Amino acid sequence: MRLEDQRPGVESAARRVLLEELTTRSLAGCSPETIATLLETARVRTVQPGDTIYAQGEPVPLTLILRGYGAARRTTASGQEIVSGVAPAGELFGWSGIKGSTSSVELLALTACDVAQWPGHEIRGLVAADSALALIAIDSMAESLHATIERIEGFLHQDARRRVLRSLARHRELFFSEPAILTRAHLPGLVGTSREMTGRVLRQLAREGTVERFGRTGLRLVRPDQLEADDPAVRPYPQETSGDARHSNVT
Repeated sequence: MRLEDQRPGVESAARRVLLEELTTRSLAGCSPETIATLLETARVRTVQPGDTIYAQGEPVPLTLILRGYGAARRTTASGQEIVSGVAPAGELFGWSGIKGSTSSVELLALTACDVAQWPGHEIRGLVAADSALALIAIDSMAESLHATIERIEGFLHQDARRRVLRSLARHRELFFSEPAILTRAHLPGLVGTSREMTGRVLRQLAREGTVERFGRTGLRLVRPDQLEADDPAVRPYPQETSGDARHSNVT
């Protein structure tokens, strides 16, 4: 493990333990040699909220967030910012880097994060030698593709209210935790609408007693049942499960 920033020895040791635990858990079925190589070659660093974990247009590194949350943000040609997903700790993503692809999104730290990364060209050889690792990569990208298709269909066929409700339900723990990881300021990017449209929907939900707005960007959930009652298809994703499939569209 290569530490790209200097931290006290106890904290560095804790990160090594966490890296081994999360890597081993994420790569169940892979050969011991594969896991040992990844542990030895990981680039581990700490990033602060708002910092770039990797940039749009740059080669995609395989990435594992050890602590914290990241958000995948894409800036369109017209300048609109779209948040394609939220990446939790404990899930490997960035598998498209195996081909040497450049990233279509910028991955930003929502909170302080400890991050482990590997260049795609280093992972390619491991994938060629370990079929279990190859299947993990294929499964992750297939689930991300499905999530992307679902998101596109949502843009085409769902109105702003339904998209807001879906975003609030899927990221419920992040919007309504104390302290919140996501705020009202993140909603337009997640929903794919203007701030004005998102604000209009939130005001309507507040009048109906579903949520309560407070402060500059805060949200409080008043009627949890109303998130699903408005749309039977809306269900919150389980927390801390599959990063690519549940929270993020980063492959």
